[in-house]
Amino acid sequence: MNIPAFLRTFCLALPALLISCAPPAYKEQGYASYIADQYAGRMTSSGQPYYPQGWTAAHNTLPFGTELKVKNSHNGRSVKVVVNDRFPHYPGRVINLSRAAAEYIQIPYNQLANVTVTAKTIPGAQPQGGTFSQNAPAPAASYGTPPHASYGAPPPANYGAPPPTNYGTTAPPSGIPPPPPGYR
Repeated sequence: MNIPAFLRTFCLALPALLISCAPPAYKEQGYASYIADQYAGRMTSSGQPYYPQGWTAAHNTLPFGTELKVKNSHNGRSVKVVVNDRFPHYPGRVINLSRAAAEYIQIPYNQLANVTVTAKTIPGAQPQGGTFSQNAPAPAASYGTPPHASYGAPPPANYGAPPPTNYGTTAPPSGIPPPPPGYR
């Protein structure tokens, strides 16, 4: 390879390399759980129906439509989800995942898992002007509607029951789309 061709290739690859090395706009560690199947078909805080087979999540502060990467700290598996709901505050809990996403990163049925949640960008966020502030999204008041009214209800009678027969299978249940490319 001659020098001009090398420089041309380097100049074209440099912006992509710098973008991929940029720090995430949001990063948080804590516990994840999954949204129970009893909420299937109910409207989320964003106005979309909840589908257990979708690649979605509930987060307390991030705006709806934010794409997140959720990585299970125990086994290293990660999944890409989109925020479309809210959930009540529980100490240490950072995210509630759809059933498909929770199964994909192998969160045990009816249990919590230690996860790392990251977002490359936050929709509608103002640029920080060269400074980076982790765990500092805009205040929750600027993000739409309050949590779903049914979240304050007591748990269902079957809460804590044994898992369904198809839960935790190594192959995704039928009807669940594959995760986005680049996520294992």
